[in-house]
Amino acid sequence: MATLTRAQLIDQLGGDPAAAQLLQDRTTGGIDFAKLDAAIADAVGDIEAAVATRYQSVSQNPPQKIVRIARQLGAYYAWSRAGNKVMPEVVRQLYGAAKADLREIQSSESPPGPNSEVWFGYQTDNSDGGRRLVHSVARRSLILGAR
Repeated sequence: MATLTRAQLIDQLGGDPAAAQLLQDRTTGGIDFAKLDAAIADAVGDIEAAVATRYQSVSQNPPQKIVRIARQLGAYYAWSRAGNKVMPEVVRQLYGAAKADLREIQSSESPPGPNSEVWFGYQTDNSDGGRRLVHSVARRSLILGAR
């Protein structure tokens, strides 16, 4: 399953008639799929850039949170390709919320999904309970330890 499909973005834009009115193909009068695919590519690119810093790829089986963010970003990028049409304030607010979610994912404040796998499978325990790289261990084991 892809992160964002054409059908999902068209649904986010309000259905076929609304998407055709927003991204009109001048020759056929229908949806300009080149602009729609470019909006999808931009949205997926933003998500992959944010997720790739800490987590493994989520494009194979994306969690619902990632799909929601992709739909919000895709709608914004579709409106930005609409030419001289005024973007609704709701689309701008959803774009801001999606970017905030991506910043939280990128800084590991929030995982992209419930079963997200981290790039590095091990976690360094810097606590005294883990006894890894605390003062009592490091004073004997580092480069100048026990001198």
